[in-house]
Amino acid sequence: MMMTQNICHRIKLELSGCLEIQLSCMKKSSQDSEDLSDKSSEEETQTQSSRLNKKGSYWDENPPTYGRTRSHNILRSCPGPPPGSTAVLPKDAWDMFMSNNIIEEVLKCTNLEGRRTAATAKGKEWRNIDKAEFMAFIGLTLIAGGEKSWDVALRELFVDQLQNPIYKAIMGLKRYEDIRRVIRFDDKRTRALRLETDHMAAFRYVWDCFLANCRRQFIPSDCVTIDEQLVPFRGRCKFRQYMPSKPAKYGIKIFWMCDARVPYAIDGTVYTGRQPGEEVQRECRNITMDNFFTSVPLAEKLLEKNLTIVGTLRQNKPDIPPIMKPSKSREIHSSEFGFNGNMTIVSYVQKKGKPVVLLSTMHNDRAVDDSSQKKKPDTSGFFF
Repeated sequence: MMMTQNICHRIKLELSGCLEIQLSCMKKSSQDSEDLSDKSSEEETQTQSSRLNKKGSYWDENPPTYGRTRSHNILRSCPGPPPGSTAVLPKDAWDMFMSNNIIEEVLKCTNLEGRRTAATAKGKEWRNIDKAEFMAFIGLTLIAGGEKSWDVALRELFVDQLQNPIYKAIMGLKRYEDIRRVIRFDDKRTRALRLETDHMAAFRYVWDCFLANCRRQFIPSDCVTIDEQLVPFRGRCKFRQYMPSKPAKYGIKIFWMCDARVPYAIDGTVYTGRQPGEEVQRECRNITMDNFFTSVPLAEKLLEKNLTIVGTLRQNKPDIPPIMKPSKSREIHSSEFGFNGNMTIVSYVQKKGKPVVLLSTMHNDRAVDDSSQKKKPDTSGFFF
C-alpha cells in the first residue's frame, strides 16, 4: 500500500513538472509571437509613413486593377492633316496659315495708320497698300532673312550694285521704308481700351487667327507635349522676359503645345503676365510636360477634361512621399512606384543619389524594361 502511494506521488510530480515546462514553452512562444507581431507592425507603420506625402495622401505600392482600357486613353479621331488639306508648293503652306482674314486685317490697320501719319505731315499723302504690294513687301523681308542680311542697312540693300537686284526691281527704297514704318496689326484708336484687359492687344486678333489656322490644319495624335520658347527680342515690350538660362537672355516667352510624334505646333500662348485663362477642351489625349507645369492638382483637373499627363516633378513638391526622395541607400537603376487612384508616381535612380520623379495619369502599372541594363520603367521610357 505504501509502495503504491509512493508511485502515485512520483507520477503526480512528473506530471506537474511536464505541465510547468509546457506552460513555460507556451508563454515563451506567445512572447516571441508578440515580439514578431510588434516588429511586423512597426515595419508596416514605417512603410506606410514613408508612402505618405506632406498633404496626407497615401501612395500604394501595388497598382490598381482595371478590367478594360480607360476612356481618357481612347483616341476617336485619325491624326494628321484633315481631308482636303494639301500643300504642294511653299506658297500653299503660306496660304494655309496666313489666311485672307489676317492679310485683310493687316491691310486695313496699316492703311488707317498711314492716313493718320500723312495727315500730321505737311505735303505728304498716303497711297493705300493693296494685297499684291503687301505680299511683295513680305517677300522682300523673307529674302533679306534668308540671305542673312538683317544687319545690312536698307539703303545698301536697295542701292548697292553688289547686292541682290531683286530689291530695287520690286519696290523702291522709300516705299519699303514707309510700309515698314506704318505697318500695324490692330486699330490704334481702340487699343487703349483693349490694353486694360490684354497686354497683347496690339497683336491679339492676328495671333488668334494664326492659332486657329494651326489647329484647323492638323489633327493631333494621342500624345502632345508642352514647353516654353524664348523668342529673342530686346525692343520695347511690356511683357519682355529675362531668362538667364536661355542663350538669348531677353525675349518674348511663348508656351507651345506640339504634337509629340510629329514636329507640329498645335497651339500657343504668349506669356503676358497674369490674365484670365481659357477653358481647356475636352479631348482624349495625353500631355507631356516638364517640372515647371507638373503637379497633382493640375493632373486631377485635366483628368476631368479626359486629358492625361506624364511629367517630371520637382523634389520640393509636397506631393512626393519620403520613400521617393533622394537617398544614398538606393541602388542605381532602381525604381519605386506609388499609386493613388488614377495617378502613378515613379522614382527612378538615374544617378547615385539623384532620382528622377515622374507623375503619370496615363500609366497604371509597375512595368519595367528588364531587357535593358538600365531597367527603366515604362513611364520614364515614355517621357525621355
